[in-house]
Amino acid sequence: MSLFNKWWDAANSLDRFKMAELLDDSFIFIRHNTGGKMNKDEFIDYLMTGIRDQVTAEGRRLIYENDQIIVSHSVLDGPMGKNAVMLVRLVKDGKITRMETGSTPLSV
Repeated sequence: MSLFNKWWDAANSLDRFKMAELLDDSFIFIRHNTGGKMNKDEFIDYLMTGIRDQVTAEGRRLIYENDQIIVSHSVLDGPMGKNAVMLVRLVKDGKITRMETGSTPLSV
């Protein structure tokens, strides 16, 4: 199973242990629309708050994946409005080391 699918299985089931296994200890999450950053523990804590229950995702698709990078795209609708989101994850030794988003607000 690809790392992309392993991540979504763990995140969708809110399995903290599995998510932690897939993220490197030096992991950093960066949101370009706000400039916000989270480390591994902060990011997992954020996902565990129930934010996923406040956001709907449409058309989530994998664009590209190899042993160094994962690129995906989806349309998210939630507290920040409806946005087209490109998500890039850097991978090293089978773990996600960095996750960055680029989002474009969409008119409803």
